[in-house]
Amino acid sequence: MFAAGAAVLSAQWESVSFQDASGIYSASSELEKPESPAEIGRYSPRNLFDHNTATAWVEGEAGSGSGSYVLTGVSRGLKKYLIIYNGYQQTESLFKKNNRVRELKISLYAGYSFDAMAGQFGFEAESLSLGEPVTVTLDDTIGPQRFKLPFDPVKAGKLKESGRRKFIDDFSPGDGVKDFFFLKFEIVSVYPGTKWDDTCISGIEFTDNPLGIYIPVNEKIKTVFKDSKSGDIMVRTTSGQVLTLIQIKTLAEELRFTAEGEFFDADAETLSPDNEWAVINYQHGYTYGGRVEETRKLWSVRRMEEVPDSLLESYNIDTPADFTEKNGRFYLETMEGSSVLLDDIGADMDNRD
Repeated sequence: MFAAGAAVLSAQWESVSFQDASGIYSASSELEKPESPAEIGRYSPRNLFDHNTATAWVEGEAGSGSGSYVLTGVSRGLKKYLIIYNGYQQTESLFKKNNRVRELKISLYAGYSFDAMAGQFGFEAESLSLGEPVTVTLDDTIGPQRFKLPFDPVKAGKLKESGRRKFIDDFSPGDGVKDFFFLKFEIVSVYPGTKWDDTCISGIEFTDNPLGIYIPVNEKIKTVFKDSKSGDIMVRTTSGQVLTLIQIKTLAEELRFTAEGEFFDADAETLSPDNEWAVINYQHGYTYGGRVEETRKLWSVRRMEEVPDSLLESYNIDTPADFTEKNGRFYLETMEGSSVLLDDIGADMDNRD
């Protein structure tokens, strides 16, 4: 999938312009794009990252939109899985009336910039392709569609670092070089709409959880519970969806708790008042007796991801305990006696290395 490092060093630079309002993005076109760069359009590519399936990026080319593309910056590292909300998912009627993507070509790039390339509403970057693109076929359905990204983060990181050295050699930028990954999503073919010839995508998400999706902000979380048959930890939303937060067997395999006579279980210990966060208690032991080890983990229910230990350590959190509300904001209380704003943890999860 990836070109060799030598190929990166001999590749040609491509100049790219990005906006960086609530994300790093760019698009080949945009329906009803405002004349002023200070304005955010109704169909801006920023809508892809607002976690709201009632909004969409809509390309603005004449015809079906084949060849149109959007670029999405990934400043804090690659995730394993891609979630796409195809079409305009605000209503079933809008979904059918507009084009939906049938085939989507995905390419990985490294971008490089420094302070002198920044502007009032975004920045310029030089970019290098990091390998051959892959084309996926999307279903013509409302709801999330999950794909495993074929890009190896370790190899991609090495190629990005090679490109960084090439950027410094070629452009002599001095201090302050910034590098990042970005993905190019190019429309190859479409499912035609019944009324308009505009192609739409309502959302793009990235996750490391093989089961999870980012629950859209227009979808409320009703509860987190343990399935009585499978033992899996589930999420129920107010629309009636039931999603798997933790599949016990999969997590046990990831943690390598699968030896003969070994068992692993989990319970939803406590939920935040808004049901956005959960403390999950893991239990690990052996069927023939002995000590059962318990570990408390913090999960972001909306992100459907466990908060990494490294992030908790940055807040000096050893053991999550409970949740409290203060002046309309929600906090994690720890066994060590500290109190941490959950909004801060959430922001760091979205922007962590």
